[in-house]
Amino acid sequence: MRCLITKASTLASLGGEEVQTSVKFVNVLTPHPQPLSPGERVAEGRVRGQSATETQLSAVRGCSLLLVCLFASSHLVAQDDLQVRIQGHYQRGQDALRQNRYEEAAKEFLNILHLNPKLAEAHANLGVVYYSQGKYSEAAQSFREALKLKPSLSNAEGFLGICEAKSGQIQEALPRLEKAFKNTHEEALHQQIGLQLIEVYHARRDFNQTLDVLRSLQQAYPSNPEILYIAYRIHSDLGAKALSDLVKSAPNSARLHQVTAELLESEGDFPRAIEQYRRAIEIDPKLSGIHHALGVAILHSSRDEASRLQAQGEFELELAVNPGAAHSEYQLGEIYWLGSRPEEALKHFTRALELQSSFVDAQIALGKVWISQGQPAKALTFLQQAVRIDPENEVAHYRLAEAYRKLGRNQEGAAEMALFKKLREASSSIASIYRQVQQTPITVQTVEATELP
Repeated sequence: MRCLITKASTLASLGGEEVQTSVKFVNVLTPHPQPLSPGERVAEGRVRGQSATETQLSAVRGCSLLLVCLFASSHLVAQDDLQVRIQGHYQRGQDALRQNRYEEAAKEFLNILHLNPKLAEAHANLGVVYYSQGKYSEAAQSFREALKLKPSLSNAEGFLGICEAKSGQIQEALPRLEKAFKNTHEEALHQQIGLQLIEVYHARRDFNQTLDVLRSLQQAYPSNPEILYIAYRIHSDLGAKALSDLVKSAPNSARLHQVTAELLESEGDFPRAIEQYRRAIEIDPKLSGIHHALGVAILHSSRDEASRLQAQGEFELELAVNPGAAHSEYQLGEIYWLGSRPEEALKHFTRALELQSSFVDAQIALGKVWISQGQPAKALTFLQQAVRIDPENEVAHYRLAEAYRKLGRNQEGAAEMALFKKLREASSSIASIYRQVQQTPITVQTVEATELP
């Protein structure tokens, strides 16, 4: 079998017969309160290696998929003249597909089917042309004809399910998509089937099934930007639903005040956040985590001595309610560190690590304190463990570089410093976005500007 290799091609298969595909899919859940702007779509496309023009076209069309396959001679009728005519139509269709001239391509495949209406592959190729044009009803009919003639064209089943879903035929589409998602091995099509399934489940408010498919896609394609974006949208929607339910069911609860405080804190409005945390404590002073959250908000608001004393009191109250609160132990260590009491800081950082052995910021803090005490060898153990657990933690690399230099291991120190600079440069562009969506359970370890070489 001869196959046309198209730009950005991805090997696919229709029932075991190799074909070439070029896939540019864009999936947006409906409803979509915050659609990506054209500029964001272009930026996203550049990550995938697409040009701005290609990405803009893919955003308009929703997706573009070219599937081109020369039919092996065994699929053609025996008569030489008929075979030559079919090959001629195919070649012209191929040329049209290469230039995204879908109307011409469809015409050529229709001519092939006029000569031999029982060529299942021609029906499948025509279906893909219609699919690329967004003509989902016509594409579905072509895929049905292909499967009727040749049920072994397994990937046509997945395409048919997608087309039926996009045409509003959900009852027919759902079992077909579920089956295809389990049986499809071609990556691009498998991703598209999964994303379509998520859209169908999400529209039906079937959150368990939505999350099952999402987890499967994330496990299979952990770096795919479309899947990561959909994961963000799904979890945002679930969070919004939970918050809406909380407002309806418990409008005066301590937890609702806590959520309000967290939202205010993420916007940098610490005074109002502190007020909401205090209102939550008035309602339920033994609410797990609430004293800790208030202490962190106070430290984010100010680190002067009065604020540190207030925060210290909250962390101690948290530990009285929950002696296993590793984050509160860590925060007490930070307060003692800021108060120039390294021996007390060591005790609390050590206790935090005992309570949570993978606590990276506690490991970095211990490294920081031991370096300040002139014992970089002791610091080394904690810092090496920190970078093993979190290799992208820039502060861990900086402190490790510092420890290596103190030990005279300059080459290793230089390598860690290079990693620190690379990570800091990469993270600075997304830091503001990340701060808006992350929870902040602690005041994390940092590298002050005055420390930089």
